[in-house]
Amino acid sequence: MHILYNYCMATINISLPDKLKEEAEKLVKAGYYSSMSDLIRDAIRTVSKKSKYDVWADEARKDLKAGKATVLKSKKEIEDYFDSI
Repeated sequence: MHILYNYCMATINISLPDKLKEEAEKLVKAGYYSSMSDLIRDAIRTVSKKSKYDVWADEARKDLKAGKATVLKSKKEIEDYFDSI
């Protein structure tokens, strides 16, 4: 028995910075993905599976790395923060 899947595929154009394009091409060339389209589909699936909490945590890490956030390390620091807002 053969099961045939009828996928409707849309074509899109994307722009990537040169460095990101080079990294993507390396992944395809190394055999991690069969094509650039396969890589992009996998990336979209991965991001769409993340919960909102994962997204928030990623944003917080980026903000911390960029110096836009502060880690509150004690109950007192947390209480002081909430008292200040």
